[in-house]
Amino acid sequence: MDNPTVPAPEQVLLKWMAPSRPYKTRDRQFFTTVIVIAVLISILLAFAREWMLIATLAAMIFAYYVWSTVPPEEVEYSITTRGLRVHGQLYRWEELVQWWVEDKWGQQMIVIVAPAVVSRRLHLLLGKVGEEQVKPVLEKYLVMERPPETAMDKAGKWMSEKFPLEAR
Repeated sequence: MDNPTVPAPEQVLLKWMAPSRPYKTRDRQFFTTVIVIAVLISILLAFAREWMLIATLAAMIFAYYVWSTVPPEEVEYSITTRGLRVHGQLYRWEELVQWWVEDKWGQQMIVIVAPAVVSRRLHLLLGKVGEEQVKPVLEKYLVMERPPETAMDKAGKWMSEKFPLEAR
């Protein structure tokens, strides 16, 4: 007879290796454009004596430069009976709400809504694993539903289409 107070051992349902984040190499023209825009904004902020905003802008550009030039590491993702294991951390099914598949820079990834996580969303690259392998496993625990685009999503898409920072 099973003891109801003892939890069942965790079983791995699906495991794969993939990069830790989406990655796209940027050319010199992209960074030149970004720096020119940042310098112009910094000049305007200097007239307003907003030194902290200028420092914040410079730090954000430096961080983006580093993320764009350093390739991501390969990490192990696993879907278990208790939740998702990403970078060795367990996200329990109770903390997760819904999921869907997106394509970013030619790389498929799963986006999972996790209100308890700081960023509120987990982005898991699929790598060599296909959506058809992940879908039946995740559908047992979470709803596959893409939320409607917010005004910020629409504004961001419009800005990137109208003012591209790199040649296509």
